[in-house]
Amino acid sequence: MAQTEIRITNEGKEFRNEVMATHGADKLMQCYQCGTCSSDCPVAKRVPEFRPRNIARLAIYGQKDRLLSGDLVWLCAGCYTCYERCPQKVHVSEIVSALRQLALREGKIHPTIKSIVTSIPKHGYISEIGEFENEMRGEDGLPPAPTPATEEIKTIMKKTGILSRVGGE
Repeated sequence: MAQTEIRITNEGKEFRNEVMATHGADKLMQCYQCGTCSSDCPVAKRVPEFRPRNIARLAIYGQKDRLLSGDLVWLCAGCYTCYERCPQKVHVSEIVSALRQLALREGKIHPTIKSIVTSIPKHGYISEIGEFENEMRGEDGLPPAPTPATEEIKTIMKKTGILSRVGGE
C-alpha cells in the first residue's frame, strides 16, 4: 500500500502557531504520539474516529480543514483524562479548546452547540424549564426552578459577542 506524503505548508505552520498561541496548547510540539491519551479517553472508547492523539498530530501538521470541518473537535468531553495520563503533560483538551475557538471565529460551530447557546438567552437555561419540569421537581420535594434574568443574560452574551458568532442575533 502506497503511503501519502504530508507536507506542511506555510499556512499549516501559521495555523499550528495559532493553536499553540492559545493558553494551554503551547506544549503541542512535545507530543511524541505515544497514544496514552487515546487509550484512556472515555469518548474514544465509544467513538472510533475520535482519538486525542490524532487531533494532536493533525494540529502539528497544520491540517486546519480536517480539524475544523465536521464534528471532531466538538466531541471532546473536556474531562482532562488525556492530560492526566500524558507523560509529556500535553494538554490535548486545551488543544481541542483552542481548535473550538478557531472554529468559532470562522463561523464553524456544531449545530448542537449552536442550539444550546441560542437557547440560553431565551430560557436562561440550556433548555426550557416549564410547568412539567417544575411539577417533577415538586414531586421530588424541590421548589420550582428559579426564574432566570434572561435580559441580563442576553446583554452579557451580546457584549461578549457569542450570540453574533453563533447566529443568535
